[in-house]
Parts: sequence; structure tokens; C-alpha cells
Amino acid sequence: MTRAFMPAESRARYADDQIEAVRAIARVAAERECAFVVVAGDVFDSITPDRRVLNRAFDALMSFTVPVYLLPGNHDAYSPASFWWSVGMIDRMPALVTVLRDTSLVRVPGVDAEVIGAPWPSRHPDSDLVSAALEKLDPIDSGGVRIAVGHGGVDSLAPDRLDPDLISASRLERALGEHLASYVALGDRHSVTKISDAVWYSGAPIATDYREVDANKALIVEVGSSGVVVEPVQIGGWRFLVETFDVTGQDSLSVVEAFLAGITDKERAVVKLGFVGTVSLSTNAKLEELLERYRDLLAALELSERRSDLVVVADDDDLSSLDLSGFAQSALSHLAEIAAGKSDEADIATDALMLLRRLATGRSR
Repeated sequence: MTRAFMPAESRARYADDQIEAVRAIARVAAERECAFVVVAGDVFDSITPDRRVLNRAFDALMSFTVPVYLLPGNHDAYSPASFWWSVGMIDRMPALVTVLRDTSLVRVPGVDAEVIGAPWPSRHPDSDLVSAALEKLDPIDSGGVRIAVGHGGVDSLAPDRLDPDLISASRLERALGEHLASYVALGDRHSVTKISDAVWYSGAPIATDYREVDANKALIVEVGSSGVVVEPVQIGGWRFLVETFDVTGQDSLSVVEAFLAGITDKERAVVKLGFVGTVSLSTNAKLEELLERYRDLLAALELSERRSDLVVVADDDDLSSLDLSGFAQSALSHLAEIAAGKSDEADIATDALMLLRRLATGRSR
């Protein structure tokens, strides 16, 4: 996944860390003696990934010492137009990697376990693919383990439960109760999310957005006669942070600076800030200087228009400190008067006075 709003250097670091996350999962799988690994959809962010991304991903997949099962999701759906159908791609796929192209049961070598996937054939399947795949199966043989791998939203978490491609939580529980599956591994949500004891989203191994509350993880899943034990483990280190500050004077800036200074691993931190209040021209200038300094240190620093309602006004100290005279002083006084008013020209005058902050009012993200 790319992040166009990041500076080029940060985008490159983000891309490298996504590939490194694959190797990190391989290391965890080996250290914890996992029998196999499943990836529940959106392995790639496109049906036609860049060739360099594919080659680097295949190289990283070579790190695994256990079988890996990849499920096509909505972003990398298994359609005829996708890279999954490429003969050249299949030839480069590491030997331990299997793509779950259909709903056939796949035996895991060396253990009494099988995997069934519900791949997306397109971006809009218009049906509950996971439940449909499970309900056609016979119950699991005694002592065996069956892992279902699916992708998409679950109806119990969705605001629009009439969406036809939502996964039915009740149908999954019925399938588990009828021993059609031992565990359901889901993808689509980027935060670790428990639906039930045996149905989980693993989330994204590298955080991708501000709205995620528990990303950067993979799940260690142990299935036994006594049930299912799930343990999240840390994989990535990227963070997307959002904060809003009340700013009324230069003393308020120390709070902003303390927040920014306290961020660890700044080169992997993406920050979005909002500001509310009324400040002078000089205070606004110091705020801009502060933000510019931390833009050089952070992976990215954004200003949220929807979170901001910062009004910049030129007070007497601002005007006198400019030390203008003659025509320039007359123009300054005239612009300051317009900017302080409520006419349609106030914003234009504010820009002219170097109040480089556009007024914004809106709901928080």
C-alpha cells in the first residue's frame, strides 16, 4: 500500500517496512513453531501490483520455513485481469506458498489440518462468500483442524446490515457449532478485532491509517481439544496519531511542542494536528516555525481542516513590530481593519497580512 501524502523519503521507508513485515511474520512463525500461516486477503493493494513490489514480496516470502496460504481479497481479487492469473507470477511463487484460488479444501502437509479459503472473484461479489464456502462442507474428522480464511465486513459490526457481501456472524457461529470449521481467520479490518472466541480479524501487520486502534499485529492461533487460544504479537512499528490543541497565545505552543517532542520513533510516525482558538500574527508565525521543524523529523505531518478553527488576527504589537511607515503603514492599517471585520473581503485581507491559515469549521474525523 502506498501513502501519497507522505514525503518521498517516508514513502520509501514505508514500502520497505511492509516488505520487512513479511519477513518478521516468517521469523515469528519459526520462533513459535507454527504449523502454517494464513493471510486473509489484500495481500497486495491492487490486482496489478508494480513488478518491483511483486518481486520483493516473493523474495520476502522465501523467508518462510512453513506453508503459507494467501487469500485474494477485494483489493487483489482473483479476477482474470489480476496478476494471480499470470503464468510468470505462478512460476516465481515460492514452493511453500499456496494461493487459495477457490473453495477447495487444502491439506496442510505434516499435520492433521486443512485450510479452506473464500477468495473474492471480483471487487463486488454481492454474497456472503465465507458462509457459503463453509456450509457445503462435511464436519471435520475427529481430531482434525480446519481453518477457514475469509475477507470482508461482518454484519454485526456494519452500519448497513443489508449489504449483500457482508459476512453473517450468526452463520459463522452455526458453522463452528456444527464442526464445519475450527477457526475463522478474517481480513479487511486493519485493527485486531475479536468477533467471537474462534473468529478474529488479525488486522494489518503495518498500520495504514488514523482510524486504526490496534494495527501492527499478527495473531498466533492455537487450536486444541479444549478450544482456541489467540495471542496478538507485534510486527510493525508505524503509528498514525491525531491530536487537537487549544491555542490562545505563545504559552500554548509549549504544549504542542511537548506533544511532538514526546513522539518516539518519529520517522515512523504520521501525525495529523488540529488547532482551535485565536492567536496573534507573531504567535501564528512561531507555530508555523514549530510545525516546519517537526515536518523534517516526522514521517509526515498534516493539518486537519475539519479539526481546526484557528483565527489569526493582527494585534497592536504585531502591527507596531513591523515598523512600517508612509504608504506601507497606511496599507497595513487598512488591511488590518478589513481583516478584523466581517465583510466578504476579510479572508483576502487576512492572506495579505500573512495570516497563512485558512479558517475552517467542520466535524472531527
